[in-house]
Amino acid sequence: MPKTIALQSTNQTLINRLHEHGYKVIDMYEAHRQRAIVDAYLYTTYHPDAFTTYNSLAETSDIILGDTAPINQPSTTIMLNITHLQPEEVLLKLERRLQEKL
Repeated sequence: MPKTIALQSTNQTLINRLHEHGYKVIDMYEAHRQRAIVDAYLYTTYHPDAFTTYNSLAETSDIILGDTAPINQPSTTIMLNITHLQPEEVLLKLERRLQEKL
């Protein structure tokens, strides 16, 4: 199953390299808005509002009462600052961090 990477940057070269290595790449802000489960966030600057926990964004209309299946969300998502890194450096760091997570 491919790893899902939420990417803040619009660097097409990096996106292509991630795709070539089998990663599914989605826009970081769209992933956050959809509450998507991602394996890693790759960001280029600090935006505290982008990393607010999903639970703190839940409105009363988002709450489901009753028996529901638990969400199989990973306990830790990799947060990787890729500022000033070349695509190959990003891949190297990302793969190293994903290996550490196993």
